[in-house]
Amino acid sequence: MVADASVAQGFQARIHDEQIELLFRYTPLAQMTNLTVATVLVGFLWRVIDPDILLGWWAAVAVVVLFRLGLTIAYRRRAAGTRIAWHTLMTAGAVLSGVTWGAAGVLFFVPESAVTLVFLTIILAGMSAGTIASHSSWPPAQFSYAILTMTPIAVCYLLEGSELWILGLMCLIYLVNVLAFARQLSRTLLESMRLRLENQELVQQLREEMSAAEVARARAEDANLAKSKFLAAASHDLRQPLQAMNLFIEALRTEKDPVRAERARVALGDSAQALEGLLNDLLDISRLEAGLFSPRIRIISLQALFDGLQRELQPLAEEKGIELGFVRTRLKVASDPSMLGRILRNIITNAIRYTEQGAVLVGCRRKGDQVAIALCDTGPGIEPEFHKAIFREFYQLGNPERDRQKGLGLGLAIVDGLCRILDHPLELKSRVGHGSTFSVHVPSAAGDLPCLDDTEETASSGLRGFAVVVVDDDLAIREALAEVLCGWGCHVLTAESAGDALSQLADAAFSPDAIIADYRLREGRSGTEAIAGIRRALGRDVPAAILTGDTAPERLREASASGLLLLHKPVQPSRLRAVLSRWHAEAVGALHELA
Repeated sequence: MVADASVAQGFQARIHDEQIELLFRYTPLAQMTNLTVATVLVGFLWRVIDPDILLGWWAAVAVVVLFRLGLTIAYRRRAAGTRIAWHTLMTAGAVLSGVTWGAAGVLFFVPESAVTLVFLTIILAGMSAGTIASHSSWPPAQFSYAILTMTPIAVCYLLEGSELWILGLMCLIYLVNVLAFARQLSRTLLESMRLRLENQELVQQLREEMSAAEVARARAEDANLAKSKFLAAASHDLRQPLQAMNLFIEALRTEKDPVRAERARVALGDSAQALEGLLNDLLDISRLEAGLFSPRIRIISLQALFDGLQRELQPLAEEKGIELGFVRTRLKVASDPSMLGRILRNIITNAIRYTEQGAVLVGCRRKGDQVAIALCDTGPGIEPEFHKAIFREFYQLGNPERDRQKGLGLGLAIVDGLCRILDHPLELKSRVGHGSTFSVHVPSAAGDLPCLDDTEETASSGLRGFAVVVVDDDLAIREALAEVLCGWGCHVLTAESAGDALSQLADAAFSPDAIIADYRLREGRSGTEAIAGIRRALGRDVPAAILTGDTAPERLREASASGLLLLHKPVQPSRLRAVLSRWHAEAVGALHELA
């Protein structure tokens, strides 16, 4: 309601401005007409009326004309945003002009001269009617002028008596007709203004909508093109390690030389790791789009973070024959350790890959309440026009052949997304041929915070006797999980649906301690529904996890909304064992408390 009232007030203000603009538009011509007609009248009456009276009246008319012309000049030269009641000033000018012309009807009223009366009446009637066009945009000015111009001579006719009172009555009737016509014209003009302004607004709105539609169309085309490039690049990069794995598997089937077989196994493992790395990056891109990253802010010692990154990435730098250095620091920051570590790791890895000689140096310095972590390299540098493009998915400079040794083009896209989530501004400075510097600005901190539990921390407790229900409609996945879980000493029950699981549990010798279910099951069912059904049948909330290989952001949001632990395929066995061990330890602790 407030917004609607504000819009209405704004529209009314625009109409008001249009009325004033139109009022001033015809003022110069109207005033020159005033002065001309006044001069003619003085000339006609020169031998009938005392010249001093005529000249005095003409001078009064001239002063009013100059006043109104001055107002017009001031209006034209007004500064933007000035708050002056121009309509009031122009109404005052119309009143003064009406008074001067009305005075002529009294000063020059000569009953003895019929010619003088006829000429004077015609002049005053013409002046009162002639301003309809110039004053119709502002009725108060028009009415004031016409009434003050015609009323005095009409009163003189009425007071004179004899036959002249008829002329007075006719003057009043004429005045009423003039005012009625002026009122009707003013209404028509006002409606015309309103329609014109509404049409202008509609045209402007249409232009804005067309512009927005054009922008949306261009964005859709860009998104479609980016999606096509994304899928093409992802397909290529996924096929490469899969092709290598297929070839190494075939080699292992036929190779009899143990040494060559061992090399094939190592290469097979490297290809599997490369494939897993790509899938994890794709998953992170989808998680970023789905908004599933939830920062857990802690106070972090940057030196401890640097030490871990140096141990991890030093071999990669040594393989390239470049130096990797970290400037020691005592600074602490407030951030999510895992996410900040991922940001720095991705930038450093990218710098090592593109630096052929020289060094990659990491350091930090305090800037107000922020700590700027700078990562500098002596690589080829990045041209300014590519500073934004390098943060897009699968975008790479100087790698048209999609060489996996140069990365996959996802690392900096993940960096950009994580920096936005953490609200850590990311800055890039680069000179072609001299290297690049990435700066991540992180809030400074002091003191320490207690460590938060990490669900991926490996538990030391055993799993012997721990009962797990696996629900997955893929037979190969069920069998593989059963083999791994049985190897850890678990009791395992595998099923392709919730109904199948409940049917088997009715005859099972154990009650499940945990449930692992695939998110997508047959017949449009989901793992969350299967877990809920099993829990209802058992009458208790059995610890459960969802396994999913779906990377669509909307699917990830749905799975995350279930509140269940989300495990992304391909899940590392160590990660799965850590989760089960934690649940097992919690179950054992609960039994001890009951005992």
